[in-house]
Amino acid sequence: MSGAKTSTDLETAFPALSERLRDSFDAWAAAPRAWTDAEFDALAFDVFDFQFRFNQPYRRYCQQRNVTPGSIRNWSEIPPVPTAAFREIELAIGEPGRDLVFLTSGTTRGAGRRGRHRVSDAELYRASARAAFQVLALDEHPVAMCTLHEAFTPREESSLSWMLDDLMRAFGSSRSTHKVSDGGPDFEAATDWCAEVAAAGEAVYLLGTTLAFDEWTRWLVASERRVQLHHASRVMDTGGFKGRSDLDRPAMISLLEARLGIQPARVINEFGMTELLSQRYSRRGDDRNLLVGPAWLRTRALDPVSLETLPDGVPGILCHFDLANAGSVSMVLTEDLGVTHGETIEWLGRTPGSPPRGCSLATAELLEAQRAG
Repeated sequence: MSGAKTSTDLETAFPALSERLRDSFDAWAAAPRAWTDAEFDALAFDVFDFQFRFNQPYRRYCQQRNVTPGSIRNWSEIPPVPTAAFREIELAIGEPGRDLVFLTSGTTRGAGRRGRHRVSDAELYRASARAAFQVLALDEHPVAMCTLHEAFTPREESSLSWMLDDLMRAFGSSRSTHKVSDGGPDFEAATDWCAEVAAAGEAVYLLGTTLAFDEWTRWLVASERRVQLHHASRVMDTGGFKGRSDLDRPAMISLLEARLGIQPARVINEFGMTELLSQRYSRRGDDRNLLVGPAWLRTRALDPVSLETLPDGVPGILCHFDLANAGSVSMVLTEDLGVTHGETIEWLGRTPGSPPRGCSLATAELLEAQRAG
């Protein structure tokens, strides 16, 4: 196939695939329900076929494993790409242009190259993020939103900033705002804003990292500040603990209730990754922090050596298949430990020590396929 023909085919195929996926996401948001295996497989096969055709590093990797679109029987047989590969190889489809580029915050295993996820279709990311948030984490809208995270800039390259900004545009009222200063949360300004909105009798939706809320609640105690927010107010916290052994999320939630009047059942945790364009959210009022995602995101727990699928309830490394990742690779193998419970997952943290052997071998295979090409 000539380069010109490949480019022309891509210019036709990607918009058509993206539109089909976005329509599916929108339909789910309008009438949420679990997709059957047949429904999911139909889209997964088409996404894999597209990625096999146009993502050359991934195609070589799949061929080395003797896997092609015609050889698979269900989505779980599609080869996974470890998150470490996003630090080594350009995995996006198409030539760089006016794409979004997101970088990981860094690796918990020490200094190293940051993972890079180039997003060729921002509308696909937008459709996925908005639909999942609307169904899994939102009540009435528009609502006054306050984020403790800096606004997105191309220089910062933060997928979280981009998502929070877009959610605020989509679902926030005219009172919505960022409360940051010098690149960090401005707790005094956020508290004053909460008091102002509460005085107007309106509910608020507070968005930020788990660390930011932990620090805010500590600041509220130290400053002897207290605001009684509207009973319908809500918090969404996101992100891991970044090595903070002193962070106690249940204690943080208790302080949110004591200092801001946020009911514990209205604090929801978001689980996302730079390498994925879809997110999971904790079930409302579920103190076990089980995470549920949209219909187009499926997750397996795998044996850390063999990468064989483990049954529900058995801890393993988490492997996600995200249809919204159509423009790069959809099957992403992480270094996170977790347990599946049907369509929900329980995140247990990062794998201790060096990367799991299965992840390391898969990364080595991908790099070898890249060099061979």
